[in-house]
Amino acid sequence: MDIARQAAKKNGLRRYWLPIAVGAGVLVLVGLTQMVNGNGFSVDRDKLVFGEVQRGDFSVQVRGIGTLVPKNIQWLTANVDGYVEKIGVEAGAQVKKGDVIVTLTNHKLREELEESRWEMEAQAKENRAAEMSLDSELADLRTEASNAELDYESARLKLDAEGKLVGQGIVSKITYEQSKLAAEQSRQRIESKRARVRKMQENLAAMRDAHVARLNMLKNSHALIQQQIDDLEVRASIDGIVQEMPLKLGQHVSQGIQVARVAPHDDLIALLDVQDFQVRDIELGQKVVIDTRSSKINGTVARIDPAVVNGVVKVEVTLQGELPGDARPDLSVEGVIDVERKADALFVDRPSFAQSHQVATLYKVDGGTAQATRVELGRASTRHIEVVKGLEAGDRIIVSDTSAFENQPQIDIE
Repeated sequence: MDIARQAAKKNGLRRYWLPIAVGAGVLVLVGLTQMVNGNGFSVDRDKLVFGEVQRGDFSVQVRGIGTLVPKNIQWLTANVDGYVEKIGVEAGAQVKKGDVIVTLTNHKLREELEESRWEMEAQAKENRAAEMSLDSELADLRTEASNAELDYESARLKLDAEGKLVGQGIVSKITYEQSKLAAEQSRQRIESKRARVRKMQENLAAMRDAHVARLNMLKNSHALIQQQIDDLEVRASIDGIVQEMPLKLGQHVSQGIQVARVAPHDDLIALLDVQDFQVRDIELGQKVVIDTRSSKINGTVARIDPAVVNGVVKVEVTLQGELPGDARPDLSVEGVIDVERKADALFVDRPSFAQSHQVATLYKVDGGTAQATRVELGRASTRHIEVVKGLEAGDRIIVSDTSAFENQPQIDIE
């Protein structure tokens, strides 16, 4: 009985050998077909983006993103210490030159101004009193000088009369000599009085000069304090828009502290961030188109920052013509810089991660397959890249990301 069961099992297994052998042959045949027609790696066509190689005028462009910034930013600072009493405008407000931005208060300055005014008035009164006293003395000296002149004139007349009479013996010689001496004394007295008058005039002039200098010093001190009080009102120095207002009511502000930032609304430049490996193609004077998302502005490259920060370089663009209404400071923009134009060049839509002046492996499409092809690339633009060798006009390649099958020599496109 046991021998009969084992024989039955062997006969059952023989019934499955033929289907198993046929299935294995089919799998081998499919594998051989795939080895002939492809490597077995398939990609959905809808997941790929294709580009066609073209021949024609090729524009080399560099793209950068950035913002519009004022060319002439004015930082307003406090010229005196004080407390914020009133904030006239907030950030974003448009102001005219001379408009009050912030009002500060400083009670000590106002007390100093009042004391300065009192001191100036007291000095002016002292000056007037001293000058009047000297004027009175000068008047007395002038009177004395006039009297001396009269006395001399009288003595001279008497001397002339006695000179005629002395020869007739009417007047003695002694009397005549005495009169002559008296006339000489009167003449010398005149000179003395006149000298005193001149000296007093000089003293008076010197005093007045000193008084003027002293009073001017007090006036200058008063004017300085008045200017400091005027500076408690911080005013806009230009027409523009308030960019920043960091102060709060009641805040103490020290001299030299920045109070507000004002920028002109129509004197803007574009500051673009450009990748460092693309900056080597940029030169001063190259044309730029700035896109504000709602309008476009023409410009030229004005400055290239020599420093690289976080892989980007700042490129300053001077804007040309009248700015559109939406142009304002800190507006995000995109700039396209025209670097070069080549005639009769081969180019294609720029594949992902493709860089200028390198040899890259690209997938050239041929019907339902794509073959890995070594391609020498030239200058890169924002959307296109130059083909130097490896492709011809009309060839189609995959320009989307190929990292999922980058090691495959060939793929099937379904």
